[in-house]
Amino acid sequence: MVVLRKSRVSIFVDNLSQRWIVRDPDGTFWLLPARENAWEHREPFILSDECDLTPVPEHYKYLLELPF
Repeated sequence: MVVLRKSRVSIFVDNLSQRWIVRDPDGTFWLLPARENAWEHREPFILSDECDLTPVPEHYKYLLELPF
């Protein structure tokens, strides 16, 4: 039997823009705006060489009201 596991959610801060970046369980990166219901207003985020992401502890996900 093969068991497939999805990745966990990862939260980052982009040090250049000072914005929240989230990697969802499917591995897609999202930019979250600084507003209520940020996940509903997320935008795709493309990693580049200019990105300076700092990992944030996962327990901060409640602040962002993430659906997972």
